[in-house]
Amino acid sequence: MNKSKLNNRSYQNATGTIEFSLTSDLVLHYVMQQSKRALIRLVCSLKGIKISDVLDIKVENPIDLNSLKKETVMDLKLLLNNGEILNIELQMYTDKYWIPRSVLYLCRAYDCIKEGDNYSLLKPTTHFCITNQDLFLDSPEFYSKFMLLNTKTFKPYTKNIALNVLQLNHTELATDDDIANDLVYWAKLFNATTWEEFRVLAKDNEAIEEVGNLIYTINTDDQTREILEGQRRYREQSASQYVAGYTDAEEKLNPIIEEQGKMLADNADTMAKQKETIAQKNETIAQKDQTIADMNATITNKDQTISDMNATITNKYQTISDMNAILQKYKEKYGEL
Repeated sequence: MNKSKLNNRSYQNATGTIEFSLTSDLVLHYVMQQSKRALIRLVCSLKGIKISDVLDIKVENPIDLNSLKKETVMDLKLLLNNGEILNIELQMYTDKYWIPRSVLYLCRAYDCIKEGDNYSLLKPTTHFCITNQDLFLDSPEFYSKFMLLNTKTFKPYTKNIALNVLQLNHTELATDDDIANDLVYWAKLFNATTWEEFRVLAKDNEAIEEVGNLIYTINTDDQTREILEGQRRYREQSASQYVAGYTDAEEKLNPIIEEQGKMLADNADTMAKQKETIAQKNETIAQKDQTIADMNATITNKDQTISDMNATITNKYQTISDMNAILQKYKEKYGEL
């Protein structure tokens, strides 16, 4: 960076739009590695701790503006009090792989030991994602915290890994704790788009005034601006290629999808008709079953009638037989009549 041109220049005199603000990951990374006071305040807000709780903080992956590439990963990896790993990521563009990528970054940060090292050397790790995108459209939240939990008891499996998301576009959903921890204040700093707006927020706050000067320094240095512009073009082109690829795929697949949709609709209509036919047949079968049952009942009744008649005939035969026996006795006693 060419510092000779920047002497005696301050953001206090700047006006208009901040072209590269804290929502640029390169700006955030550089500013936070240069201003320890601001970094500590940001970390304390994200973790909900006091400044006095921070005994030491170290940027594990400092950047050199003179050797950056446009595709360099800009996540800010920190070591807090020599015992906790923090990873801060900016997410300012749509990415359908955002969630799996953030989980991967968390796991990579947690994996801080070498092969053969004792697992006791693993450090508690939290991944912080600062974004202006919606994480879950159906349940927006300003500051959300995620852990591995038992789905029945909600007891943490471990407290050593966590993932927190600060959604800059939902300050209206901030809780009292969020406000007390200055998260809304930081959201306003990230969302500030003009120097005038930033100055109002930074007034009487030396750490943030230092941030303002660092942002101004980056925005007014030709070499750094070229890097930032290259990074922005790279991402815009990547986003355009993604959209173009999506559009091309949409144009190619839409006719196929429409045809398949029509086939599915036709199949559904055919199935509905088949169900109606089956229902009608089932009704006919049920009616026939009832007719057969009625006929069987009639036959049973007739069988009973025949059985009753046979019993009557049998009784009559028995009566005739008894009368013939009596008649025979008379013949034997009195002779033929």
